[in-house]
Amino acid sequence: MNILALPRLLVVLVLAIASTACNRPDTASTPPPAAATESPPAIAPGATLDVEGSAFVLRMPDGRVLRGRELEGAVIHVGIDGGQVAPMKLKSITPDPKQPQVLRHEFETSDGQGGWKNACAPNADGETWGLPLKLAPGHPGRDGEITVSCISGVVAKCVRWGYPPWEKGPSGESLAPFHAACVRMARADYCGDGTPHTKQGTSIDNFDDLGIQKRGAADDASYVFEAGWSPQGAACVAHTRWNDVVTLDQLKAQCPRLAAIPHCDENSARALGARMFNHSRLQPTK
Repeated sequence: MNILALPRLLVVLVLAIASTACNRPDTASTPPPAAATESPPAIAPGATLDVEGSAFVLRMPDGRVLRGRELEGAVIHVGIDGGQVAPMKLKSITPDPKQPQVLRHEFETSDGQGGWKNACAPNADGETWGLPLKLAPGHPGRDGEITVSCISGVVAKCVRWGYPPWEKGPSGESLAPFHAACVRMARADYCGDGTPHTKQGTSIDNFDDLGIQKRGAADDASYVFEAGWSPQGAACVAHTRWNDVVTLDQLKAQCPRLAAIPHCDENSARALGARMFNHSRLQPTK
């Protein structure tokens, strides 16, 4: 069973990296670059910043490459809503204990008073880390060439649930479509048009046919089949997550393709191409 948080906090396009980039400190207690005994390498014009997996990769014009934790302490400049550019510090970069291939980044932004503050709002567990990733055009979580997501948002959350889009599944299948379907599911983006139909803190019981996520509330009769999910949105919908957000009749009026499906259960959703499935509680109609 999973608890959902809605906001896509700190979703940005990385534009450039500041000259404070440095080699990774040896320990977590090592002072930041400004206090280090060795000067950080100067960043020459023409350096490029990319992402591989969940790691930033800085390629220098002279052939040097700084990757992942080697960029801990760096300050990058990001484009935000409205076309503004703002600095963002990679305060710490550590492997996730359960998924070592995922790097947790503690991002900081300017506090407007010469200091730094957390860029990510805490999730339900108080975590404030996020990660960068590259998502293909058309992916529902994509925000430019590089997307940065906080763990309080669904893009990072679906990585944590076991669907890193750069990884392969147990039989060698790409997890990218599963990650995209997970994002649609987490947002209750039934129509596949980017419109969410859920609420902060809603619990759902989600699963897939790969065995990555399994039914967690199978013995709880209050959880009933809601929908099957593809990268394009809901394959079919048995009931909506919140009737006071959208009823099933209202949804079918909004999405004619869903209205054309006479019955929705796990088997019919699978036949329609669903990669993910979820159960949720039936909410009373007001």
